[in-house]
Amino acid sequence: MATIDRSTIIRGPAQVTFGGQVFFSKGNISVTVETSQFEQTSDVFGIIKRVKTDTQVRVRFTPVGEIDQTAVLYPYFSSALGTSLFGSTDSVLEIKGLKNKLTVYNCAVTQMPSLTLGAGVTAFGEVEITGLVKNSAEPDLQASYYAYAESTNTYSTDFDPTKVKSGEYQATYLGYTHTAVEPFNVEFNLELAPVTIDAIGTVDMRLQEVGWTATWSPVHGSIPTYILQYLTQSVNMGGSLYQTNLTIAGPTGQISFTADLATLVSSDMAWGTDVNLSGPLTVQGTRDINSGALDPICAIGIAS
Repeated sequence: MATIDRSTIIRGPAQVTFGGQVFFSKGNISVTVETSQFEQTSDVFGIIKRVKTDTQVRVRFTPVGEIDQTAVLYPYFSSALGTSLFGSTDSVLEIKGLKNKLTVYNCAVTQMPSLTLGAGVTAFGEVEITGLVKNSAEPDLQASYYAYAESTNTYSTDFDPTKVKSGEYQATYLGYTHTAVEPFNVEFNLELAPVTIDAIGTVDMRLQEVGWTATWSPVHGSIPTYILQYLTQSVNMGGSLYQTNLTIAGPTGQISFTADLATLVSSDMAWGTDVNLSGPLTVQGTRDINSGALDPICAIGIAS
């Protein structure tokens, strides 16, 4: 018969320290150590061996929503294309529970969390932070990536529940104030180019593109739907779609999202007893170019 000493089973929540901030999560914190492989094959014998070609550590969690942590979660709005995510100095991430600790030595944000802005939600979606081999370190050593230790720890006392916000949000766009049926949603697109060396694996990632897409369903009456349809369709083929600024903000002290160039790319309508006439709007951002220099594609701040 199988037996188990239940005191040896390790469970429990943790905090994440990264970029000078302590993050508490809404749910589980997941860590995946990914080992890329090359399969050596034979026509007679099939796969005869798998060899390592890369190692990456991926940390994923959903921050509880303290609004003063946006600079760490959204670091690339002003970054030039080609920027190194990992830079010249390693950035350490630490996951600390009451009985154990995992330290990942060289990390960068590789997926910025979505924003969900409304009265019945907290703001941040899931963030992904990736760890690579330490700068100038041997790629065949575990200590070049991370360290795990069992120890007695305590949580940070920095958590401030007053910084976790929900509220009544509205958008200002196309000269109208939009009240949404459901919370406003903003998704961020981050395209990255890995920098790989055959004998080492991935040593860096470079920024190829950063973008955002906002969606919401305006309450019918807060904006004439036919105007939205007209703005989407009445452009000559090859002509530039209309771009203007967008602001999504709550009351004072809540998160604000702003962008200088926002393009309406689709707007839906529906008829029925269980739907509103005005369906979801989809708006996407473009960087503004001033005298050859790129402005930030958007900004996340605190409404005043």
